[in-house]
Amino acid sequence: MPIQDSIPRGLKLNDLGGIEVVAGRYRDHVLPRHSHDGLMLSLLGDGVQRLHYRGVTHAADAGKIVAVPPNEVHAAEPGIEDGWYYHTITIPSILLEQHHPGGSRFLCDTIISDERTRQTLQLLFRSFNGPSALRQEEALLAVLDDFLTRHARLPQQSSYKPTELRAVEICKAYLAAHLDRNVTLNDLVEAARIDRFLLVRCFTHIVGIPPHAWHMQRRLHKSLELLSKGQCVADVASATGFADQAHLTRAFKRVTGITPGRYRKDHIGLQSQRATNQSHFAWPLYGL
Repeated sequence: MPIQDSIPRGLKLNDLGGIEVVAGRYRDHVLPRHSHDGLMLSLLGDGVQRLHYRGVTHAADAGKIVAVPPNEVHAAEPGIEDGWYYHTITIPSILLEQHHPGGSRFLCDTIISDERTRQTLQLLFRSFNGPSALRQEEALLAVLDDFLTRHARLPQQSSYKPTELRAVEICKAYLAAHLDRNVTLNDLVEAARIDRFLLVRCFTHIVGIPPHAWHMQRRLHKSLELLSKGQCVADVASATGFADQAHLTRAFKRVTGITPGRYRKDHIGLQSQRATNQSHFAWPLYGL
């Protein structure tokens, strides 16, 4: 099959539980260390993706599925010159919990070669190009059933002290509540009531990235939400603590490979279609 060139496109489907979908080619883009508040499943159409996760570098090629559990830090880069083409979906933790209590806490293989799971994912991605919301919901439930039943396994017991885990959760809550602020380490120390050196060390070990990186990630997640609702880029930059529109654009593209303007435009188009009872959108079907 010939190499397909396609600028990555992303959508946040607020009327389908807030799932996020992305499709396109990453030819020379390196995705930095980050995590998602949900299960990320990527279906490779061609090329090779190298994924760095838990100290191991994995390689996935066409037909393989890349799976990362919620809140697990990872990074990715092209494995060959032409990069990789993929369709990916992130299913929020809240949906996993609604589907199965405790369903957001699990481990799984990082590279999955499973024809049944691949076909289930294909059906979900194809459903986005049709007008039936019911079909999309059924396809999403089928993916959840298949993955949690066939590929998820219980995590190992945590080796961290309860006081350390509590301090990290307090810091995460504080950072999430102050997305528009330049939070300082003193702010976190006062909130968690823990030594600053221990705080940074515990946070980085438990979460996988330091507090400032987690804060930036949450600010970008919030910008995705606001842009998906049609807010202008400048207002979103202000609401999420970026110095200006250019600052948001640089950070946004570095992590997603998409400009915030492109992301907003696609959502405005989708909202216009659905206002006229056209609930589908022109989603790339290459490799599906």
